[in-house]
Amino acid sequence: MQSPVAAKARVIKLSMDKSNLSRRSFIKSGIFGLTANLLFRGNLIAAAPAQLVVSLEGNAADLGQELVSFGVPLPPNFLWDPHRVRAFAASGEEVRAAVRSLEPWRIGGRNGSIRSILVQFRLDFGRNHSQKIRIEFHQPRQKNTTEFEPVASTLVDPDGFKGPRIYALIPARWLCDSLIVGPQTPATESAEYRPYEDFVDRNVPGSLGYLKSQIYHEWLFDRSTAYFKMYVRTGEKRFLQAAYEAVHFVRLHTKTDGDDAGIFILKGADIKYVYPRAMHIHYLLTGDERALSTGKLMAQYCLKHEDPVYRPQSMVVPPLGVDPERNRQFWTLRNQGYGLLGVLHGWEMTGDRVFWRKAVECVDAYVKHQRRPPDGRPPDGSLRQDWELYDPNEATFKGATSPWMMALLLDPLFQYWTLSADDRVPQLVTRWCDFLDRQGMVPDGSKAYYVVDCFARPYGGEMGPDMEMHNPEMAYTFALGCFFTRDPDRLAIYRKRFNRLFPLAVKLDVNHPARAFNWAFQFSSQLVYFMQHQGGFRSVKR
Repeated sequence: MQSPVAAKARVIKLSMDKSNLSRRSFIKSGIFGLTANLLFRGNLIAAAPAQLVVSLEGNAADLGQELVSFGVPLPPNFLWDPHRVRAFAASGEEVRAAVRSLEPWRIGGRNGSIRSILVQFRLDFGRNHSQKIRIEFHQPRQKNTTEFEPVASTLVDPDGFKGPRIYALIPARWLCDSLIVGPQTPATESAEYRPYEDFVDRNVPGSLGYLKSQIYHEWLFDRSTAYFKMYVRTGEKRFLQAAYEAVHFVRLHTKTDGDDAGIFILKGADIKYVYPRAMHIHYLLTGDERALSTGKLMAQYCLKHEDPVYRPQSMVVPPLGVDPERNRQFWTLRNQGYGLLGVLHGWEMTGDRVFWRKAVECVDAYVKHQRRPPDGRPPDGSLRQDWELYDPNEATFKGATSPWMMALLLDPLFQYWTLSADDRVPQLVTRWCDFLDRQGMVPDGSKAYYVVDCFARPYGGEMGPDMEMHNPEMAYTFALGCFFTRDPDRLAIYRKRFNRLFPLAVKLDVNHPARAFNWAFQFSSQLVYFMQHQGGFRSVKR
C-alpha cells in the first residue's frame, strides 16, 4: 500500500504542475519545510528553478584567461544527467564547459539523483575581475569538453589556504535549498530570529585570528564547518574564504597512513577531533579530490572507533586529577556524536553499506539506551551513565547526563533522520527535551546544568564552568523539539524554554575560549529553520 507520505508527495507534485507555482511561493507555502522528510523518500521533484546565476570574483593580481572551477550542490531529485547542464557568459553566449557528477544523493540507504556537479570552463578576467555566469539545467549542453584539470591547479596556492584564483559565489537561497548542510534558512529571511545573524557578525572577526592556530583545542568542535554553514546561509565570500583556510589547515594536519590514519595530528587519536563533515562539504562545493580522500580516511577512523553501546561493567573509575579519556575505555555523548557524524558522512561519500549499517546500529543502541537504561532503573528520557566511571573530577552521580554533550549527538541524529525518515528519532528527541525541561535546567531557566543528576528530586546537578556559554546548543535543542513535536502542550513548553535561552545565547562573546566559537556555530544555525517550522514534522507511517 502506498504510504500517506508518498501519496502526499505525488499530490504536491501534481498540484505544482497544474498551478505552475513559482519556486519561492512553493517554499513560502511551507510545504517544503514542513514535509522535509518527503524528499528523503525519493518521491518529490525538487522545486528549484531551472537556472542559477553565479557571481565570479577574481582573487589574484595577475588574472587573464582563467580556468574557473567550482561545485554546484543540488537538491534531491533535481538532476540525473550532467550532460543536461549549460553555462552562459554575461553576453548570453554559451561557454564550452566540462561538467561531471561529484556524488549521488544517498537517501534511504541507496543511490539517487546527482547531489553536486563540478563545473569547469575558461573565461577571460583580464579586464573585468568580477563577472556573472548563468548555469541552466535540463537542456543538453551544446558546447562540451570532457577534459578536467585538477582543482589544485585552479587555486592561488596549491595548499589551498588563499582560496581559488576565481571565487564562484552561489546565492544563499540556492545553497540552502540544495540541503548541502541540511535544511537551512537564508540569513536574509531570519525575520524575528535576526539576532542570530547579529550574533554571527559580532563573533566572526575575532575568530579569524585562530585560523592558523597550532593549539589543538582551538580546533575542537569543527571550526571549518562553522564557516561553511555561514557561507551557505549568506553566500558571502568572507565566510567561504575563512572556510578555505580552516579546512585546508585541518586537511594538512590529518594523518594519512597507519592504523590511526584520519586523526588530527595536533591532538592525536581522539574521535572528537575527526571531522569528515567539513571535508565532505568542501568537496561538494569545490570538487577538490584531496578533501574527499581526507574525508574518507576520517570516516574510516570513525567507523573503526565508534562503539555506540554503553558497557559500564567494562569500565573502572579513573584516579582523580587525571585526564579521564587518556588511554582508557569510556563512553560519552559527545564522542558518540562525532562518531555517528563521521559514519554518516562516510556513507554519503562512499556509498559503502558498511557505513549505513553502522549508522543504523548506532541509532538502535541509542534508542535502546533511552528506553531501557543499562542501569536497570526506569527510563526518564535521558541517555544516562555513571559519571564517576567517566570523570569523577566533574561529578560522581550514578545516573547522570550532559545537556551540552547531548546536543552534539542530536545534530547527527537529525542528519540521520533526513536520510532515513526513521520515526524513532523524533521520539528520542522529544523524550530528551521533556527530560531536559523537567530536570536539566537551573531554576531560573537561564542555562542547563553542566552534569545533570538524573536521580535527584526534583532536579539538580553540577553547575560546571561557564555553562551559559552553551546556551546556543540549548536553544538549538528546544528548537529541534519544537520542530519534531506535534503536541500543542509540548510545543508551548519547548517554545517557552527557547524564548528564555535564545536572547541570552545571541549576546555571548564566543571567542573566549577560542573553541567556544566552534561549539556555538557548528550546527546552531538550524535553530532558525526549526523555529520557522514549529510542529513541522510529519510522521512517516509504515
